[in-house]
Amino acid sequence: MPPERIVNRNKFLYGPGPLGRKPFGLAAKPPLQGLIICACQAIVFGLVGGFTYNYFLGDPGLKKIEDYYKENPTR
Repeated sequence: MPPERIVNRNKFLYGPGPLGRKPFGLAAKPPLQGLIICACQAIVFGLVGGFTYNYFLGDPGLKKIEDYYKENPTR
């Protein structure tokens, strides 16, 4: 026969109630401030990643155009 309720054996993980854990870091901030910080970090990460990709690998479409004009110079 299954127990009538789940026994909370790990007080450190679950705390005294369902929301008993104390938030820390970004989760401890108000929701809107946490969202803005997270969005700004994502934008910065995306821009840095995009510029890094473009610097090291270059733009493939631009390379094709440059190769075309190297093979077929203008008159």
